[in-house]
Amino acid sequence: MLSDARYRIDGPSPLELPGPRTDGPVPRIEVVTGAEQARAQPPRRGPLSLALWFLAAFALVLVPATLWNYARPPVYRATATVLTKVPAERNGVGGSEADLQNVAIQRKLLLGRELLTETLKRTKAAGDNPPPTPDDLRPMLAVDPVPGTNLVELSAEGGPPLLLAGLVNAWLDAYEALRQREIEARVGTELTKLAEQGDALEATIAAKRAALTRFRERHDIVTLERDSNRALQRLNSLQASLADAEDAQIKAKAQLAAVEAASAGGEPLIAEQQATALAQLKQQEAELVVQVRHLRKRYTDMFIQNDPDKRALVEQLERVQARIEAVRHEGAQAALTAARREAETATDRRFRLQRELTEQKHVASRFSADFEAYQDLKSDLAALDEMQRRTEGERVAVETKAIDGYPQIEIIEPAHPPRDPVRPNYLRDLGLSVIAAGGAGLLTLAGVMLFDASRRPRRGPPMTGVRIWDDAVAGDHPSRLPGADAGARLGHQRGTPAALPRADLSGAPRRQLMGGEVEALWELADDAERQLMGLLLCGLDLPEIGALTAADFDLDAGTVTVPSDARRIALPPALLTLLAGAAALPAWPSPAAADELAGRIPLLALDAGLAHAAEVSAEVLRHTYLAHLVRQGARLTELHQVAGRLDAATVQRYAPLSPAGASLPLDRVDPVYPVLA
Repeated sequence: MLSDARYRIDGPSPLELPGPRTDGPVPRIEVVTGAEQARAQPPRRGPLSLALWFLAAFALVLVPATLWNYARPPVYRATATVLTKVPAERNGVGGSEADLQNVAIQRKLLLGRELLTETLKRTKAAGDNPPPTPDDLRPMLAVDPVPGTNLVELSAEGGPPLLLAGLVNAWLDAYEALRQREIEARVGTELTKLAEQGDALEATIAAKRAALTRFRERHDIVTLERDSNRALQRLNSLQASLADAEDAQIKAKAQLAAVEAASAGGEPLIAEQQATALAQLKQQEAELVVQVRHLRKRYTDMFIQNDPDKRALVEQLERVQARIEAVRHEGAQAALTAARREAETATDRRFRLQRELTEQKHVASRFSADFEAYQDLKSDLAALDEMQRRTEGERVAVETKAIDGYPQIEIIEPAHPPRDPVRPNYLRDLGLSVIAAGGAGLLTLAGVMLFDASRRPRRGPPMTGVRIWDDAVAGDHPSRLPGADAGARLGHQRGTPAALPRADLSGAPRRQLMGGEVEALWELADDAERQLMGLLLCGLDLPEIGALTAADFDLDAGTVTVPSDARRIALPPALLTLLAGAAALPAWPSPAAADELAGRIPLLALDAGLAHAAEVSAEVLRHTYLAHLVRQGARLTELHQVAGRLDAATVQRYAPLSPAGASLPLDRVDPVYPVLA
């Protein structure tokens, strides 16, 4: 087994890139496995020793487990099935819907102390030898409901099969007797409650009837018909009288207007009581006019004036005529007065009826409210009567149906003595013991092998990879990435029209780091060193990093701005998290402090066991990141967007790393180095 081996291949190598060969030294290829040199190891343990360890652990576990397995007594189980709710109309087992609450109640009842005590009494009476107390009996018993039904399975587990079957059957008998007593007690209790409820209803109904009678008498409710009572009849009568009074008022006012119009027009008016006297006066006038006309025909006016008898006749006619005029004038005044009086009387009667109607409306409203209350009392009384009839019907139904109306229990299958034990499963447990013993043996072997491994020296962290070295430049840069000649060959391979011009690569970084090497450095670094390394792996060089201040970081946007050329670089997630939790940003107060911090990178490489640790520097980390971008196909002409201004020679030496085909813009490659993802 090789450890920490390095292979150096000088001269022509199969790893050389195809293409026209240029003058210069041949590249040197170094394969690094990253392990330390092999050391002397203790001899390995033989197969026989491992087998003895396995058999010893196997027997140590299997023998006591087998003895314990077959030392356990057999446990038998006797079961019975009971239907806990059997309606009278069912046509088979499970005819009713599942009542989970009833099943749960019956389960509690079956495991109750009262029922277990009765079971022990019945078992002892049958000559069996049950446990002494209910607390000792309860662990042997179990009640398991059958899902979706009213069935429960009663079981007893223990020793003798005959004792278990008798115990379960005695348990069932005690359960049946308890259920019967419970139902009978429930029927008696229900009858008592119904009787008490009936008596209470009867007393309430009597009190309601008396209150209803008093209410009706107090509020003058004579009949059960609302409109037939006196208050409403009086209201209807007043409404009719008011209508008649309004008609009479209208007629009286019309008559008054007619009389006044006739009086103003000079038409003769006479009151009815003076019409007879006026008629008599007119007849008397007519007779006197005939007599006076006859006198005037026979005598002269002088003779008539001189004759007292004849003058008296003329004077009598004049008096009668004056009387007629007086009677007519009085009659007109009397007719006008009578019409006015009639109109006033009709108006007064209408106003009086309106007042009485208003008062009667209040009376009728109160009566209506009282009548509504009366109807409510009647409804309450009717409801109580209905409740009493229903209670009486329930009582009669309970008395006639009695226990038959309540759900019974039915034993579907009694318990029988079991033939085979339910546990333990000796064969299964023996198989488990064998498996456990085998596992113990394997664990013992693993422990022995780990103990042996702990006695051997530890290996260093593996770092496998290939490095290509170019010895073209002597002096202080003996190892570099392939230069212009390799770039020319790669350009020829990618189909470029001519090889890139040879450039001066004396200032190029000496090496690239592999992913495992960068990760090893990151794991050993502290937070300040990680800040510096993270920014180098974002494309910034050491002078740019030393010039950064806290104002250049925008953690909300996840970017950092380089002061020299104002380019904005996106911060990777791991670095952004580190900077967000940093006590000082950046961790170096000055460029000199940043340089001093960068000087610790070779020390980290040495601690991590990296080959050629002295060559690992800040520029190597930055060069590794740029090479990572180019290997993804990033355009060489856009590297300045990440790394800042680069001269053509520096950019040109990354050409051999670019894959075949057209390059990609930077926004189409992953800018985050894997260790910072």
